[in-house]
Amino acid sequence: MISRRLLRIKVLKEFYGYVIGEKNSLPAAEKELKLSIAKAYEQYKYLFCFIPLLQERAQNRIDIGRQKFLPTDDEKNPNTRFINNKLIKQIAENKDLQNFSAKNSAILADAMTIVGKMYSNITGKDYFIEYMSHPEMSFRQDKKLVVNILCNEFEDFEDLYSLLEEQSIYWTDEPEFIISNIVKTVSTIKEGRPFSLMPLYKNSDDEMFAERLLKHAVVNYDKYNTLIDEYTPNWDVERIALMDILILMIAISEFIEFPDIPVKVTLDEYIDLARFYSTSSSCIFVNGVLDKLLEYFEKNKILAKTGKGLMK
Repeated sequence: MISRRLLRIKVLKEFYGYVIGEKNSLPAAEKELKLSIAKAYEQYKYLFCFIPLLQERAQNRIDIGRQKFLPTDDEKNPNTRFINNKLIKQIAENKDLQNFSAKNSAILADAMTIVGKMYSNITGKDYFIEYMSHPEMSFRQDKKLVVNILCNEFEDFEDLYSLLEEQSIYWTDEPEFIISNIVKTVSTIKEGRPFSLMPLYKNSDDEMFAERLLKHAVVNYDKYNTLIDEYTPNWDVERIALMDILILMIAISEFIEFPDIPVKVTLDEYIDLARFYSTSSSCIFVNGVLDKLLEYFEKNKILAKTGKGLMK
């Protein structure tokens, strides 16, 4: 589930914490990194649980309407298509999500206010109104609705993002990426068949990637700091943004430590991280310095890139 991009972000944040924390022990930094990555998987499950909670909210509103002393005709005979959505019922029956929900009932209870706001937003949307009145009642329509909810209501919902920040400092790293993985998982669900959540890591290489990258950057901190100083002769290193320096160090670490990752991939990734996590001009600065460093690495045969196209 977790991507190399998100792993790079988490390594960068942990490396930053390590440096400004006056270089706490590497084992402590590695432990914190593992916790941060595990929390990303918790966020995936947490947001997944919102889908059946929305259905639960709809059921509660129907129950309240029916219990009124003088219910309207619509309250007496409500449209039950959403509360009978088969895909959502399958999600609610997933054992992993049930276990997560049972262990985290308190934080999910705290989310019910946001769930209520989200449900109110959903009921006024054209895609929901169309679903509720569509002549076709099918699993395909049920799935289409859930994907619409994830893409239209979960993403960029400020109240939800604020809730994530309140619940965990680790849940602020690209929630859009987590949501996109829920969409991917939902897209794989077949009617009437149990489904599995995505694994935390795609493979064993990804599992080791973040640990190796952080360790290499920490161990070589002084060496790479000196190297960056040499290749920024027109800059006062003390006036360069700390985040820029750390991004450069991690990029150098990836160039050297991972011979199977193409140079262009690493270059593009860290220029992009500089754009989002440092100053407005950082991506240009990082790009220029990395280009110079790559020339130096290639001239001195420092990079052991062995596959076709890895140096491009």
